[in-house]
Amino acid sequence: MKKIVVSSIRSNAGKTSIIAGIISSQKDKKFAYAKPLGDRLIYRRKRSWDYDASLMVSLLEREGELESHYEKITLGFDHSKLRYMYDQEGIKTALSDIVTNIGGKNDVLLIEGGKDFSCGAYVNLDPVSIAKYIDGTLVIVVSGDNDSIIDDIKFIEKYMKIIDADFGGVIINKVTDVEAFENFFAPSIKEMGINIIGVIPYEAQLTYFTLDFLAEKLFARVLTGEEHLKKVVKSIIIGAPSDTCPDTDPLFTKQCVSRENQLMITGGERSDMILAALERDTIGIILTNDIVPHHHIISRAKEKGIPILLVNMDTFITAKTIDDMEALLKKDDTEKIELLSELIEKYTRIKDFLT
Repeated sequence: MKKIVVSSIRSNAGKTSIIAGIISSQKDKKFAYAKPLGDRLIYRRKRSWDYDASLMVSLLEREGELESHYEKITLGFDHSKLRYMYDQEGIKTALSDIVTNIGGKNDVLLIEGGKDFSCGAYVNLDPVSIAKYIDGTLVIVVSGDNDSIIDDIKFIEKYMKIIDADFGGVIINKVTDVEAFENFFAPSIKEMGINIIGVIPYEAQLTYFTLDFLAEKLFARVLTGEEHLKKVVKSIIIGAPSDTCPDTDPLFTKQCVSRENQLMITGGERSDMILAALERDTIGIILTNDIVPHHHIISRAKEKGIPILLVNMDTFITAKTIDDMEALLKKDDTEKIELLSELIEKYTRIKDFLT
């Protein structure tokens, strides 16, 4: 069994998406997954789960087999509790149990590290320690602008010279121009002796939210359009309080409303803006301040099949919350998972790496 620890220098580099792409693209391999240090706590069937671990168990389609070992897939979330429960030898034993009970007779065991490269060091669950304890291979995902990527890879080169770990290489993710990167930067990286497993392009589709995802994360009440919550949001306009008429408001210029899959955020008292949005190219409306509009507006939205979500936050906080939100992958994001599979297949040498 091949044991691979997938880490990243910075947070939100795309580790989970890459793992999902690997699993979905390599159908000839039998995978197992673990994330010893959880960082996205959810409750599922009265158990504390890590969101990513729950997702991977679903993607592997082995819920019955793996869910019984949920306490081994993720050892814990809080550093102080983990420090109390495990000393260094205890962590080694727990990780050995993961290899035996989760990895078992699978072809590949993928272990996902914490949010960044140093996360978990205090409790001996940083990616380098994990790789050493299980005798696994460390793979690091790097992303960002070109300067950040080169800085991170140079750091990796220097760091790997002073540690005794099996380093398999880097996967460079979210690159805006793959051809230019490979022409100008890849040669320098190879001169450092760093194995480039793949260079994956940035795909805007992977950053989009669905309306049901927003409804869940914002704790929104769905006033109408539940059957259309799977629609994907690609652009957002904000209907801020104003005394102007919607048809002359800058938010409703022809250039703005021509955007595809548009979501509007506005106060529930702004009947003018809501009605204007209902007559435009709008896939959904988020009403703020917990104000329910007149019933004829809800009826009109229902006729047009446009979901209306109601939240208790004001317009600014709602927009800021969405702006800070990460588009987490879901098990029913079929198009995203297919795209990730295609990206892994086309832009990486993961198939050779796993043999």
